[in-house]
Amino acid sequence: MLRKVSAMVLTTALLTGSVAATAAFAQTAPVQQQKQVKVQLNGKEFQFPQEIVVDEGVAYVNASTLAIALGGSAAWDSMTKSLLVSKGTDYRMRMYENTTFAYKNGKEVQVPNAPRPITGAVLVPLVFIAQELGAKVSYDEKTLTYSLTIPINS
Repeated sequence: MLRKVSAMVLTTALLTGSVAATAAFAQTAPVQQQKQVKVQLNGKEFQFPQEIVVDEGVAYVNASTLAIALGGSAAWDSMTKSLLVSKGTDYRMRMYENTTFAYKNGKEVQVPNAPRPITGAVLVPLVFIAQELGAKVSYDEKTLTYSLTIPINS
């Protein structure tokens, strides 16, 4: 009986010690945080409903939010798996999921990156769509900030 109690005490001590050591190590391990890309519109910070996704150097943002902010609109067609971005009566771009094939004002074109549907939204390449909708775009590598400038129509 004494041996069983001694074995249980020893097992408990070993388990408790290893848990404490693991916890101590976890607290001292450095935490690496990924820096967030930011967007400014006409000098003011601009927020998107989803995080900005950066993949192979391309920043992807919510299509509708970007289009509306730049005076346009964006709508996803689930039947054709395509995104229609438009502005006024002069500009229409239909982009398709998983392909760089698109139509711009009715003519076939190649786009640098395809739209990416996610749950509840469609992500598009920020720089390409912003420029297509008339914005001037610059990027500050030090602050990871895209600056979009577009005239405000009153």
